[in-house]
Amino acid sequence: MMESQSVCEYPLPVVDFSAENMKPGTDAWLAACEMVRRGFEDHGCFLAHFDKVDPKLLNSVFSAMEQLFALPLETKKRKTSEKPNHGYTGQVPTSPLFESFAIDNPSNIQDCQKFSRIMWLTGHDQLWYLSSNFVVRYLSF
Repeated sequence: MMESQSVCEYPLPVVDFSAENMKPGTDAWLAACEMVRRGFEDHGCFLAHFDKVDPKLLNSVFSAMEQLFALPLETKKRKTSEKPNHGYTGQVPTSPLFESFAIDNPSNIQDCQKFSRIMWLTGHDQLWYLSSNFVVRYLSF
């Protein structure tokens, strides 16, 4: 079910993507779309609930992301791309807390390995394995 959850002092919408009837055009889908829109308009984000991914895998992915975003700025800037929003984006004065990367074709292990070698010259086995595993698990639902 979708609800609001208090994080800090602001209630963030929680969208449950685990619902079996979450198909485009259904009432559940339209309600989720509304919650996502409201979350972005009111808070710039929303909380996503998806119980089909093992919490251990999810926690490991978050840990790896913390390591990635903790890298020095010079290292993060090594991720470039001709595709819009596929390189490193960050240090934007109007959105000082925003940073992003994109892994091209994240369901492909070689592309995840390539990304990890850009960020860590010797690679980062945990990052590429977790990224690929998470995406493959997510796409299987």
